Order: sequence, then structure tokens, then C-alpha cells
Amino acid sequence: MQPWLELTRTHYSIFFERGFERDATLVAGWADATERLMQDKYGVTPAGYRMSIYLHSAPTKDANVNTALNRCCKSGPDAVEIGTIDMLAPSALAMQGATAVSSLGLPKTLADYSAKVLVSEYIPIGHYAAQATRTQGGWRYYDAPNWFVQGLQEYDAIFHSTAFNRDSTALSLTRWATAHRAVFSCCTPDLIIRDDYNGGASFMAFLAVRFGEDIHARLLKSSAPTFFEALTAETRPVTRPQLFDAFQQWLDRGAPLK
Repeated sequence: MQPWLELTRTHYSIFFERGFERDATLVAGWADATERLMQDKYGVTPAGYRMSIYLHSAPTKDANVNTALNRCCKSGPDAVEIGTIDMLAPSALAMQGATAVSSLGLPKTLADYSAKVLVSEYIPIGHYAAQATRTQGGWRYYDAPNWFVQGLQEYDAIFHSTAFNRDSTALSLTRWATAHRAVFSCCTPDLIIRDDYNGGASFMAFLAVRFGEDIHARLLKSSAPTFFEALTAETRPVTRPQLFDAFQQWLDRGAPLK
């Protein structure tokens, strides 16, 4: 393996091999856009974090056509939280030769797929930072159901990465939701979503349509002691059965995004 080259930015560095300079520049653009999303949607910056993003030229167990990995975070010097993201470089031969499609039908050879991967792995820092703005205690990110954690990351990656993802991948998500209604159920005692990524992202899309996209930030910043209590507070006076019924009606209409 060649020595890593480094492209340095304020809150992250991209490590890449010679010949993958264009990949590094492309990924830096996606990471910068993710930082703007943190600011615009969640009112935070990744100050206090430092991520190392590794673009692998060949598949590894943590970075391949089907997998990327975020390891965040450990305390570093000057109270900075440090972590890593491992992903396959967009122009890696394994990626370009892939015949696989994503669960939403997105060809993995497209740069848009890699953009979605990067945003989904980097945006959690914005979610952590949003919760850190609370002036008093509240529920903790990873104590929420995994469909919320993964679903919000996936939602942000689909709707805030590239124009293709915002249009075509988002449409594929709504088609998936209407075709997989059995993964959603309620209320025994609460909402259950049996597909963390697409199912969770679909419900995040519904919440955005029904209550405004800022509900995602409001949920993260809620001082309620549990996620479901935060959901109740942010969707009141709608009861949980009423919320689920509204979700079902949204699916009946084809899950429109406007």
C-alpha cells in the first residue's frame, strides 16, 4: 500500500493514496456541505471534533462496496473529540466495477451513492453537537430506537447530499415505504419500525412533511428524559395512535414529500 496523502481542513482530514486526488477533493466538498447542513439545520458546528476520513483504494472489512464505518469518538488533546471514517474511494476499481445496487435501487457506481455514504457517516457529529446545546439533561442519542438514529442519518444523507439523491433517491425512498408497510406498526406500547435505515428515514420524511423539517432538531434538543417523551412533546396534541394513523394516510397518498 502506498503512503497516505492528507488533505487537511479545519475539522477533518482526508487521507488518500496517490492517484486519488480527485476523490479527496470530491469527498471534501461533501464533507463541507455536511458542515453547512449542521449549521443550517441544527444550528451547530463540528467545533470540538476532529475526524480522519480514510478513502481506501481497495476493499477492507470496514470499507467496501457495502460498508463504511464511523468510529467516533475518543477524547484527544485540548478536549477535542477525535474519530475516523473509513470508506471505499468513489473511483476505486471495486466500486466502479460493482454491479450491486442499494436497497433503494441506487447503483453503487454513482458518485451520488458515495456522497450519501459520506454524509450519513459525518452528520452524526451534528446530531451529537445539537444535543450538547441543551442547558439541562435529556434523552441520549443512542438511547433512542435505532430506527431514529440510523433513520435520521439516512434522511439527512438522502435529502442533503446531492441533487440526484434529493430527487431520485428520495422518490425511491417513498416508493419503498409504500411497498413495505408491514415494517411499521403501533402501538404496543409504542411505534415500531423493523427497518432501521429505510424505514427510519421514511418516518423522518413523514415527520418533516407533517411538522416541518426542524422537528428533527427539536427532537434532538428536547430535554425530555426519553426519546418517545420527546416525540410526544414535539407532536402534541396528536396522540401516538393518531400520529401513526396520519402516517398510514400519508402512505396511502403515495408518501408525497410536499
